[in-house]
Amino acid sequence: MRAALLTIALLGLAACDREPAPAASPEPTAISEPAAPLPPASTKASGRVAFVDAGAVVRLSIACSDGKMEVAVPSFERIGSEDRLTLGAGDEAFAFAADLQAPGEGIVAGGPADADLLARLVRGEPVSALYGRQAIGPLQAVQPAAVAEFAARCAEVPAG
Repeated sequence: MRAALLTIALLGLAACDREPAPAASPEPTAISEPAAPLPPASTKASGRVAFVDAGAVVRLSIACSDGKMEVAVPSFERIGSEDRLTLGAGDEAFAFAADLQAPGEGIVAGGPADADLLARLVRGEPVSALYGRQAIGPLQAVQPAAVAEFAARCAEVPAG
């Protein structure tokens, strides 16, 4: 028994003396910790849709007002030099400008409502997000039936 324990201890020490393996090329880091609370899922009052991961955890929300979209990802950490959040819908990417001064946790990014993005959301295409090396997805809408109404309201640009 002692010999076995001594062998295990020596193998452990030998492993500590090895040089670390060379670093792999930077890959986006998947976010796995629980996300911070988001505003409610799509309702007429909120004008927001929420998206969940395979574990049914809300990871991202999209709001729309006056023809402008706002994407919120509370689990992403802010990067002072990164001002672009990329939202993927299906196989297409859409860029949004990150608001690094926005209050609260995570990243909030905005940009014009894109008709192609809205159509992809209505079709139920999986959603993903990329910010620096942080990535989440694929995600699905919490209330898929509410996405069409959300998209129709978002596509309406008030006169003025």
